[in-house]
Parts: sequence; C-alpha cells; structure tokens
Amino acid sequence: MKTITEKKATQIVIDSEFVKRILQPYRKDACYLKKAILEYNGNDNKYPILKGDLEINESCYIDDTGHFNAVEFNICFNQMGYTYLGYCIKEGLIPQLEGFSKNNCKEFFEKQLSHFLIVNIQSSYKKPINSDQFYGEIGIKTISKKANCTFIVMTCKYYDDDNGRSFGEVTLAILHP
Repeated sequence: MKTITEKKATQIVIDSEFVKRILQPYRKDACYLKKAILEYNGNDNKYPILKGDLEINESCYIDDTGHFNAVEFNICFNQMGYTYLGYCIKEGLIPQLEGFSKNNCKEFFEKQLSHFLIVNIQSSYKKPINSDQFYGEIGIKTISKKANCTFIVMTCKYYDDDNGRSFGEVTLAILHP
C-alpha cells in the first residue's frame, strides 16, 4: 500500500528592511504593505505565494471613499508584486528570471520601475474591503519568455476580517536586464 505524504507549507517572513527598500520609490503616505510572508506549498504549487498585511490609513490621491477601490488595488499589487519578485530574484526562486543576479538585488533595484511593466490588469470586487486593515495574496499563474521579455501572469486577492473580497489577474512584462 502506497502512503501519500503531504508536505507542509513553509513560511518565510520577509525582512522589514527589505520591504522598506522595495517601497523606497513610493511616497511615505502611499506605503500600504506593512508585512510580507513568502509561502511555499510543497504539494502542487510550482511557485511560492506572497501574503501581505496592508493598511491604507489615508489614500494618497483622493478623500476617503470608505472602501478599497481599483486604484488602491493596483498600488497594493505593485507593492506586493515588487516585493515578491525582488525577493524571489534575490533568492534565485524563479529560474526564468535568471538574467538578474542571484543574491544581488542591485540590478533589480536599478530596474524596478523601468523594467517591470503591467500590460494588463483585471480586478473584481465581491464585497467592500475595509482599507484600514486587510490582507493580500499574490502568486504566479504562468511564465513565458518571448524575444527580450518575460511575461508573468499573476493572480491576486485581497480580503478583510469582515468577508470583504476582491480578486484579480495581472500580466507583467519584464524587460530583460
């Protein structure tokens, strides 16, 4: 009789100084990502996921709408996506991004804004999310290389403690270093 062994998820809390460095291009009042955890699910997932604790105490562009909206969805994705990809590049966790030096994020930080482009973003909102305290998760759905570009389709979701929910999918184009 064959025994199936289920692997437990491994969680790595990403150093707050690393997250702070990732968020350096943002204005202080627009740094919404407060904590980031990379999680490996040893069963089926090829790539890790990133879980984050987020807070939007005051919107950086509009008076308080009372809920999480599409602009904030995009900003939160950017912050989580940069953190996810920066950490994965630093640790050599995504072979398709081998053009960036493992254990040396200098290239990533130099090209963070200019070489990582959102080419498509879709979001849906099932129930309003309290933007004062909520959570996010992002992960990779597919990766493909074409010419001088790597395309990554990522899934993301945001939720709060009161069942507020939002889901989306983002396609990134990463220009080769």
